[in-house]
Amino acid sequence: MTRRIPKRALVWLCVAAIAIAALALYACAPKQNPGIPTPKAEAPSYVPEANSFGVIEAHSWADQYPNQYSTFLSNDENTWPEGKASKDELYPEMVTLGKGYGYAKFFMEPGGHTYAMYTVMNNGRVSDKTKAQCLACKTPNLHFEAAEMGNEAWQRNMFATAETYKEGGSSLADAEGISCANCHVNDDPTQLKPLRADWIRAMGPDADKRSVSGEVCGQCHCDYSMDAVTGEPTSPYDSISEMTPDNAIEWYDNHNFVDWTYESTGAKMLAVRHSEYEYNYGGEGNHMTKLGYDCADCHMKVETDADGNAYTSHYWGSPLDNDELIKNDCSNCHKDLKAEVKQTQEEVWGRTHQVGQRTACYVQNFEKALAAGTVADSDLERLQYIQRAAAYYWNSAFAENSKGAHNRDRFMHVLDQAEKLLDEGDQLLGMESSAEGFVSEYDPANDKAKTLDFPESLPQTQDYGLPEAEKYGYGN
Repeated sequence: MTRRIPKRALVWLCVAAIAIAALALYACAPKQNPGIPTPKAEAPSYVPEANSFGVIEAHSWADQYPNQYSTFLSNDENTWPEGKASKDELYPEMVTLGKGYGYAKFFMEPGGHTYAMYTVMNNGRVSDKTKAQCLACKTPNLHFEAAEMGNEAWQRNMFATAETYKEGGSSLADAEGISCANCHVNDDPTQLKPLRADWIRAMGPDADKRSVSGEVCGQCHCDYSMDAVTGEPTSPYDSISEMTPDNAIEWYDNHNFVDWTYESTGAKMLAVRHSEYEYNYGGEGNHMTKLGYDCADCHMKVETDADGNAYTSHYWGSPLDNDELIKNDCSNCHKDLKAEVKQTQEEVWGRTHQVGQRTACYVQNFEKALAAGTVADSDLERLQYIQRAAAYYWNSAFAENSKGAHNRDRFMHVLDQAEKLLDEGDQLLGMESSAEGFVSEYDPANDKAKTLDFPESLPQTQDYGLPEAEKYGYGN
């Protein structure tokens, strides 16, 4: 005989369950750390003079926001290229999968945000054909130009733009890189606002469902490609709820986006930039964003100055280096966050590396089959698409900087998607792809991270200058 639970008792059980869930969420929700006051935004007492592009540069705010400015400058400590490894050497699958594109020639660990302009002007991916659009996430100046000039701003030659476009003694070449105006309202740093126009479009009607703090980071920490007609950096979405790798590749397919054509196979390839926003906020959002945390909560510490004033540090660092955050927030739910993150990263990054090698092996098998004349005409287009899509899914995981920590489930999903495609491709080719079967094509002599003659003294926040084209091998 089944005993029924009285209706009143059932109601109280439901209430209790909801209360327990609410308490659990409250325990994990972001709170003011004990003993540290919440930073208060103080409106500027005056608005400094803008540069020739209409941008108020960071140093102009130094006297009114000294703590924010000094910590912003501390990003210079994360130097480039000093001590940085070549990712092409560490992950040779990148050389095979990116063949015909810049990442196969040069791919290094990044430096601090204050090196943004310097790195883009002095790396081995750019050539004399590179367009100014590559500066879109490196300086706010270009966006102010685009608002005035339209598509012409994106389509100019990057080096010609930096060298010859001068007005009022300023140029893109010696402009500071990522700056206040990228994330804040130009004349009021107390207000946050995304600057990149297409990102505002891509967020769509869901923009008000996410924090503006995360959105200003997301405008550059996201997947995007360059519109073939306008040249504008374009994100493959029409709303935040659609910001997932599955929807992104469908959007790219529907809008005929191609970053380059793989010469030996004819596959229409896509390159993924660092898609952190999608892994945190896209779709339903990850665990952290559902709890109410955003990028700044984890990557921009709250500090106090000598007078006891609280402020948000503008040094962008790992939350694993913020012991106070771990103690007062993370430890409410995590017994040992650092150990958990390490385990997740080892699992996810190891698999990402293996799937990348397997995808590269598939490409090598595809090339062999084409050379042998064993590819059926009816299968060619599908095999090319499998290369495009499998490489895209792998690259989505490879390019996301957390190595799995932001959203383990989404990482595993995109790697699963890549493997499903590769299984189909193997069947069509009649050849098995595997990480073990991949043959590295990495050659140090072709790695510009090994061969570029970097200057001994690297400019930092100001005065980036323009490199000598012949010295750095541009156009080769």
